Amino acid sequence: MKPYIQTFDSLRNDIALMYSSDEREVALLRGAHLTSVIRVTPAMMFANFGAGACILLSFSPEIPSGLWVWFSLLTMLCILATLSWKRMPQSGLLTSSVRRIKRSTLHAAGLSGIWAVMIILWFPSGGSLQQMSISTLVTGMIGAGGFVLSPLPRASVIYVGLYTVGSLIALLLTGKPHYIALALLLFLYSPMVVIGSLLSWRKSTDLINAQRQAARQGEMLSVLLQDFELDAGDALWETDADGMLNHVSPRLTELLELAPNEHREKRFVELLSDRCAELKKQGTELIECRQNFRALPLSLQGRRGVRHLALTGKILLDDQGRFVGRRGIVSDVTDKVNNERMLQTLAHTDSLTGLANRFKLRDTISALVKRDQSLALLSVDLDRFKSINDNHGHSTGDALLQVIARRLLGCAGENMLVARLGGDEFALVVWQFESSTEITALAQKLISNLSNPITVGEREFRVGASIGISVRPPGGPHLDDLMVQSDMALYTAKSAGRGCWSLYSEEMGERSRRRLAIEEGLRHAIERGQIQVHWQPKVDLANWEIVGAEALIRWSHPELGRVGPDEFIPIAEQCGLIDGLGQWVLEEACRAAVNELQGLTISVNVSAMQVQFGHFLEGLKTLLQRYQLAPQRLELELTESVILDDPDQALATLHAIRETGVRLALDDFGTGYSSLSYLRSFPFDTLKIDRSFITELLTRQDAQAIVRMITELAITLGKRTVCEGVETAEQLNAICATGCNEVQGYLISAPVPLSAFPRSLPERPSVVTVMTSELQS
Repeated sequence: MKPYIQTFDSLRNDIALMYSSDEREVALLRGAHLTSVIRVTPAMMFANFGAGACILLSFSPEIPSGLWVWFSLLTMLCILATLSWKRMPQSGLLTSSVRRIKRSTLHAAGLSGIWAVMIILWFPSGGSLQQMSISTLVTGMIGAGGFVLSPLPRASVIYVGLYTVGSLIALLLTGKPHYIALALLLFLYSPMVVIGSLLSWRKSTDLINAQRQAARQGEMLSVLLQDFELDAGDALWETDADGMLNHVSPRLTELLELAPNEHREKRFVELLSDRCAELKKQGTELIECRQNFRALPLSLQGRRGVRHLALTGKILLDDQGRFVGRRGIVSDVTDKVNNERMLQTLAHTDSLTGLANRFKLRDTISALVKRDQSLALLSVDLDRFKSINDNHGHSTGDALLQVIARRLLGCAGENMLVARLGGDEFALVVWQFESSTEITALAQKLISNLSNPITVGEREFRVGASIGISVRPPGGPHLDDLMVQSDMALYTAKSAGRGCWSLYSEEMGERSRRRLAIEEGLRHAIERGQIQVHWQPKVDLANWEIVGAEALIRWSHPELGRVGPDEFIPIAEQCGLIDGLGQWVLEEACRAAVNELQGLTISVNVSAMQVQFGHFLEGLKTLLQRYQLAPQRLELELTESVILDDPDQALATLHAIRETGVRLALDDFGTGYSSLSYLRSFPFDTLKIDRSFITELLTRQDAQAIVRMITELAITLGKRTVCEGVETAEQLNAICATGCNEVQGYLISAPVPLSAFPRSLPERPSVVTVMTSELQS
């Protein structure tokens, strides 16, 4: 109970101080509170007028004459309050006297008194409609008025009190029990409104005091900062109404390098103009016009070189508001400007080569595009840099990049910018050229120059480069589109081989859009049922029976139609989807192996990138265990690319797979660079002879010799051979003569869905029967 008493005493004392003290702090507080009330006066008076009109309406058509008198008094009071509001300055009251706040309290008392009289006189005798209207309005007016008048606590208490007293008298005069109960509720409701109003006043008072304290602290901080700037070596300046300096301190003389009495002969703005040739017209106007300005940059040419200054000024007015001059500060910001310029240079320069960096390149292109100027962007990618950097160290790589940067600069003209984008990527922006032929000639010159040997230490290196070109005519693409086009052209150039350039064309854009469509489609192709696994049988030539099946993925895109795996598999590898796609195919193969394809060896093509994932082996073991599939019935087909990038890691991975019992096949054997050297160390069980040899088997003797050599080599090493792409009986007979173990191809069966997979084979075809059937067709 004691804390509540203390709170009440504190409130009472603070309110008494507000209504009695003439101190400026209290006057400021009164001004703030009274302003908040006066600002809502129009709305409050409109509400009172509307409520009075509603009372009249509830008594119509027989409105008592006394009620008309009451409404007239109410209207008059509302008009007087509104006129008082009109006289208040738009910015509000800075301070308020005790008399004024007491007058406002009396106004609130008069308003609530008028309402109390109406309630006492007409509520007891009114009908149910009139009583309900009065009750509703009075309840709302008590709550709303107590809240709106909370900045004036005594006004709020008197307002609510008179309303409550009048309402209690009216309710008791009715003599009805339920109205007496309602009076009890009103007796509880009104004190709560008063308490809420007083607490609201306390919070708003604390907020006003806190804001004023913060403002004072801000002013003090501003003074301290100004003193700090002066201590740091800045100079104060002051001019009269004519712009002549009133006082020249030694520091100002030093900053402006003023001659003796020079400031007496020229105006301040003239002194600045003499020393700042780049002072723009608007800068002079800003200094001379009667407005404040801040940190106006000036570059003054003096005996000690260029000095960078920042000029701040404020107009001075006398008591009558007349302009009498200016006062301000001159700050020496030379070090700051130089540091900012150095940072700007570093931010737009490649630290290794000294060329422009990506940010500078983008800024340059953006500026050219903004002027709608024709330009060409050449994206340069070094061909052999990565292997040199990996094998000979980063110091050698850095030295190479520096030499290449110098060569690029040597080929660049005046209207060109050479930039290093990062790593081994460079770019050139060219503007003011006659035709694209000039740009392609420049690209060829760059390629020839970069193809020349580079000597680093005692070693000689040949790097070379590929270049993608995008030419922008006036009205052409913007920055990002231009860079995308250049990258597309570079991709095309690199696909064509090393040391090539490619000029962007719309066909490249179509290929890029198709690639994006394929990439987007791949992300949901499996869940949408667009990808299926087809199966092609493998036939043992010795027994002429199906001994295996190869899983071949097929994709039917709803818009692109059938998309071949040779197109979408590389895209899946590049965009990180190959892992999920490969795992799905592998699981489908395991499921078919233990159901529809029991007894057959199941072959699955596996991407080199997929095998390199650390979790591939564990995923393989999980599938074998889940489907209870004998490991020797599963054969993974891999191309030579799996062992080219990192042979040691590939060897360890393939041995780990082979230890599970899963068989390994080297696909497209004979087309790689070094297949023979890997046969001794890598654990392949099967060699799949590439279809290119089978196609030429009957027309070229060297193809026959290669196939025979591979089969003999496989027999010697204890490996099986499979010829793929067999389409004619003649090819089949020729393959049988080489000693190959298995064949697959369209002669036996095209890849078909699992439901159409052949269970048996017809009689072995002969050359005669096949030729006869072809003639008949």
